[in-house]
Amino acid sequence: MAHENNYTLGRGEIYFARLDAATGKLGGERYIGNTPSANLTAEEEKLEHFSSDRGIRIKDKSVTLQVNYTGTLEVDNIDYKNVALFFLGSSESLTVAQATITDEPLGGVAVGVEKGMFYQLGITAGNPAGAKGIIYPGASGTLFQLKKGATVLVHGTDYVLNAALGRVEILETSVTVLEGDLLTATYTVAAQTRNRVISGSTAVKGALRYVAYNPEGKQIDYYMPSVTLSPNGDFALKTDEWQVIPFNIDVTKRDDATPAIIAEDRSITV
Repeated sequence: MAHENNYTLGRGEIYFARLDAATGKLGGERYIGNTPSANLTAEEEKLEHFSSDRGIRIKDKSVTLQVNYTGTLEVDNIDYKNVALFFLGSSESLTVAQATITDEPLGGVAVGVEKGMFYQLGITAGNPAGAKGIIYPGASGTLFQLKKGATVLVHGTDYVLNAALGRVEILETSVTVLEGDLLTATYTVAAQTRNRVISGSTAVKGALRYVAYNPEGKQIDYYMPSVTLSPNGDFALKTDEWQVIPFNIDVTKRDDATPAIIAEDRSITV
């Protein structure tokens, strides 16, 4: 009887539903973006018995003790939610109201400056990364001032401000600023909304769905009701290749009634 082989060229989309640790419920399935590679691995551990009565020992019994399902995943969609998964954290939209800060010690602490160094504005306990989006002269009549005591320093002569990043460089060539001087900044932060990721320390759990779009072969979809995602190696911040976020996949059983992995085709018969 003729047999038709299912030769398959694998392609597919991956969706992840994150488990809410507080409620124990899964959220919606999010398409995580383009995935250059996705792999599943099955490892079996056996207990083997060998007959030792005569001659060479011959295996006469083999019992499977456990099966471990794992996998790896690479994502080159570098969005905030995927970055958050890599750092076991969360992504959020940070909204900042316009506000004016007066006489803030440069760098967030009352310590002397060093010439040639860069200092971040807006460093606080609640925002250790500092402020961005500083309004500079010409916008709404708001001024940026950097002072040494009562002396107002000059932009381009004593310092340079990167308003977008909220960073101040103290110029080596300044004759007004001396090593160890205490400087203060008065500035206005523009109203803004920006995305950020906060790293965490708790494993990211959820459900993973692979929807096949094979150019050749049957379409077989895979669903894993309970997985843990964790970082797997280097996330190259600086590279001559496309950035890729690597993950490990650890597949577990959600409960006794639910399989660890479900694979099904789309041969629907009515």
